[in-house]
Amino acid sequence: MKKTILSTGELAFQAGINKETIRFYEKKKLLPEPQRTPSGYRQYTQKDLKRLLFIKNAKELGFSLSEISELLSLADGAIYKCTDVRKIAEKKLEYINQQIKQLNKLKKSLSKLIIECQKTKKISNCPIIESLSQGGK
Repeated sequence: MKKTILSTGELAFQAGINKETIRFYEKKKLLPEPQRTPSGYRQYTQKDLKRLLFIKNAKELGFSLSEISELLSLADGAIYKCTDVRKIAEKKLEYINQQIKQLNKLKKSLSKLIIECQKTKKISNCPIIESLSQGGK
């Protein structure tokens, strides 16, 4: 069976990202340095596509590049435990839950300011402007 070789453009298209992102991930050592043709063009395999999709999907779940690197290290190792991966995911979920709490607080505060603003006609008394001028107090 012949190994499918992909150009940078083909890889980017199949992964649904741009070519510069691929180069960025190579610089960050998330993607291995690809083979090159004698004229210097990068050549990728289906394995590279799979790894790139892993990175893309992990980013969509909110994992940082550092966390993705750690997940890839576990996945690349000969022996890894699912519990190690789960711990990283649980830590990310905890962070997301904290972010949701913070966003809900911001939503509540901004909603309150908008309601107060609807009662005010003059810019000099605008509760949003006053709140921002006072550092959100």
